Amino acid sequence: MNGKGAGFVIGLIVGIILVMVLIKMANKDRRIKTEYDERQEKIRGKAYKYAFYTMIYYQVILIGLSFAELSLPIDRYVLECFGIFLSCTVLGGYCVWHDVYWGLNNDHRRYYIVFGVCLFLNLIPVIVPAIKGEFAGNGLSGAPMLNLMVIFMMVVLLAELGIKHLIDKKTEDGED
Repeated sequence: MNGKGAGFVIGLIVGIILVMVLIKMANKDRRIKTEYDERQEKIRGKAYKYAFYTMIYYQVILIGLSFAELSLPIDRYVLECFGIFLSCTVLGGYCVWHDVYWGLNNDHRRYYIVFGVCLFLNLIPVIVPAIKGEFAGNGLSGAPMLNLMVIFMMVVLLAELGIKHLIDKKTEDGED
C-alpha cells in the first residue's frame, strides 16, 4: 500500500471514530443511533430514494464521459467523491425541507457545535496548502478538494437549515 492509500485508511478510521464520538455527545440520550418516528422514517425513505437516483444519474454521466474518452483535469477519486457528496446533499436537503432532518433524540445546539468542529477540521487541509501556495498548483486535484466538497456540502445544508428555521419562525409568528 502506498502512502496515499495508508493515509486514506488511517484518516477513514480516525474519521469514523471521531464521528461516532461526536454523534454520541450530540444526542440527548448519548446513543449513536438517531431515533425517528414512523412519519419521519417514511419521508426519509423518499429522501434516500432521491439521493440514490442522484448517484445513479451522476454515475451515468461519468460513464458517458468515459465512453466519449473525455478526460477532466480532476483526479478520478475526486470525481467519485463528488457524486457521494452530491447525493448526500440531496438527502440532507430533502430531509431539511420536509422537517425530518432532526431525529427525536438530537440536541440541535450540540449538533451545530459538531458541524462547527467538522467545518474547522475540514478547513485545515485547505488553508495550510493555500498558505504555502501549494493548493493553486493542484487545481481541481488532490485531497484538499475533498475537504472543499465537505465544506461546500455543510455550508449548503447549514444555509438550508437556517432558511427553513426562519420560514418556520415566520409562519409561527404569523399564526399567533
